[in-house]
Amino acid sequence: MKLLVREVIDETLAALKAAGTLSFEAVPSYNIEVPKNLEHGDWSCNVAMVMSKAAGKKPGDIADAIIKGLVDRKSIVVSVEKAGPGFLNFRIKDAVFQAVAREVLKAGKTFGRSQPKSTGKKMLVEFVSANPTGPVHIGHARGAFMGDAISRLLDAAGHDVTREFYINDAGNQVETLGKTVYKRYQQLYGATVELAEGEYPAEYVIEIAKTWKAEVGDAFLAKPQAEWLPAAIAVGIRENLKAIRATLAKAGISHDTFFSEASLHASGKVKSIVDVYKARGVTYEATEGKRREKGEKVRSEDSNAAKFADRQLGGTFLMTATYKENEKYVLKDEEDRIILRADGTPVYLTADLAYHKEKFDRGYDLMVDVFGADHAGHVPRIQSGMTLLGFEPKKLQFVLVQMMRIVRGAEEVKVSKRKGTLFELSDLIDEAGADVCRFIFLMKTANAQFDFDLDAVKTQSKENPVFYFQYGHARCASVLKKAIEKGVPFVGAEALTEAQLGKLVLPEEKAMLKKMSLLGDVVTGAAEKLEPHHVLYYCQELIADFHSYYTKYKSDPIVSADVEKTQGRLAMVAALKHTLASAFGILGIEAPEHMEAPPEED
Repeated sequence: MKLLVREVIDETLAALKAAGTLSFEAVPSYNIEVPKNLEHGDWSCNVAMVMSKAAGKKPGDIADAIIKGLVDRKSIVVSVEKAGPGFLNFRIKDAVFQAVAREVLKAGKTFGRSQPKSTGKKMLVEFVSANPTGPVHIGHARGAFMGDAISRLLDAAGHDVTREFYINDAGNQVETLGKTVYKRYQQLYGATVELAEGEYPAEYVIEIAKTWKAEVGDAFLAKPQAEWLPAAIAVGIRENLKAIRATLAKAGISHDTFFSEASLHASGKVKSIVDVYKARGVTYEATEGKRREKGEKVRSEDSNAAKFADRQLGGTFLMTATYKENEKYVLKDEEDRIILRADGTPVYLTADLAYHKEKFDRGYDLMVDVFGADHAGHVPRIQSGMTLLGFEPKKLQFVLVQMMRIVRGAEEVKVSKRKGTLFELSDLIDEAGADVCRFIFLMKTANAQFDFDLDAVKTQSKENPVFYFQYGHARCASVLKKAIEKGVPFVGAEALTEAQLGKLVLPEEKAMLKKMSLLGDVVTGAAEKLEPHHVLYYCQELIADFHSYYTKYKSDPIVSADVEKTQGRLAMVAALKHTLASAFGILGIEAPEHMEAPPEED
């Protein structure tokens, strides 16, 4: 519907330019929005205001010219009025609203989505990236669902999307895992060995050791550490990744690629990136790094940089804060960062920089990193590091996800009573359900903090937003099913007549049809902002409108003795069902066909 209004405006401007009424080089970008006050019309446009400079005329005069010279080849406009300093308010014919139902029905569950890979843009979304030293726990949960929803959004907007999991399979943590697996392996053969501080005491490591024993028997019992440690690390990572994949599958999440940090080290890319930076003249050897421009060293006492300052005394520093080259680089870091210690070993940041360089080298148009908010300090280091390589910084975006408290009532849940370990995402899904988890984690912006109340999401009432959300689709399905039971099934899009659609004239019906027509815009806008909650809010508003309509017109029901009106309204309900199913699918939430009515409804 919005595209039809835009077509009228563009054709009118072209005609005015051809007639010499308006003179301009190009039409600036303008907006078509739903007016806040619906009495002002169906659509409001600011084209006259943004055209003022280009055409060299007052907005009011441009608005008058557009109204007078209106080109409406498809005859969709009832009237156009000028408002305020130059806004144009359009009133559209009922038939245009009614045609939305047919359009949705023809598109089905793909309504609102762009054609796959139609933009020609390649995008990479990295998310979860949990250490392969244990299960996916509640600390990863929100980022997992957020990253998956962002990927789905970008896909629905027509981009070619790759979902990636970065495996931190190098460094001290995986060595600790390997040593713990080996000790558990020894214990299975009766050896008396104790776990050291920092090793992994959880039950899952014992299960990994049992699997290893079944595969290799006692082959590694008498081997030196140089032989058993790589094998123990490999089986630990393999089994943990298998469990991680299983948990993510339970959550409806999958990745296209699993990228190994160890592979970066093995290929030499981690150390070679230091040489690349040196060649670009953006490193220096020093005892410690400089702070932005002033050369001062200012750190928060509880920062990691302060805690491990002794490890950064002497080495190669990257100019993530101090480098300038004719103002070419805009660097965001607070201080220069060490990338190579005095003994020649790279730090964690060096591998991360090599990984992100590798992403850029793969030629993506946009790369999105979904990080926990506790990694916010890492963002400016990576941004500065990529800028110093000459890459376009806008191609790399970060979504920082706040941690959420999982509560029962007022009590926070951190530990699984059954396992005695950190509460796992798998446990959360088992208790609350994948759809509930996804809805709750997506219902706010990534940087919003709020609680996930396990008790509240189990109630089947209007007070439970998840239940109310899915019940909207189930109610549509129920209405269509009851129509069949009453002997008046919906005739379908092909048999639907204009006379039947012409019965959709109630303000509430037109409002719902107009809102349905906006799904594509909502999806595109949410994808550009990397904010899935916009699609969720859109669904909530549409569902609330339908519940209100359903209740308000019980005395004039959807299925009635008026056959034409019944078919028109069933068409609207079927279109709404398709719209919700499409939007739910983009979010990754199931669209149930049946749900028990809440107690407050008959």
